[in-house]
Amino acid sequence: MAFITDNIFWILLVSGVITSSMLVAVVAPRLVFQQFFGTILDGPLGNAIMRNWGLVIGMSGLLLIYAAYDETVRTPIMLFSIVGKLFFSVQVFAAGSTLKAARGGAIIDLVIGILFCIYLIGN
Repeated sequence: MAFITDNIFWILLVSGVITSSMLVAVVAPRLVFQQFFGTILDGPLGNAIMRNWGLVIGMSGLLLIYAAYDETVRTPIMLFSIVGKLFFSVQVFAAGSTLKAARGGAIIDLVIGILFCIYLIGN
């Protein structure tokens, strides 16, 4: 636990950069959907959903980067991120082989969520 507490700045910064990379979906929704889920949700509705999803997740990543630098906002930002990351991970694993292509992202989100939980419990 001391390792996580001692390195929370870097954990937040790296996880924020990884998470904010989803902003790419705002400009390239089909590409990101294909890469992340292994399929395409085609048409205007699919593009709108993917762009919105990418923006919300990307902004969450930018908030994590901000939290790395400002301790006063860490707890609410980390709690927000934990809920989103763990909810996404549960959905992917519950879907079984349907969302097989998204398992890598779900594992990363699960690890980040657990690290954040350990940090918050220890502080």
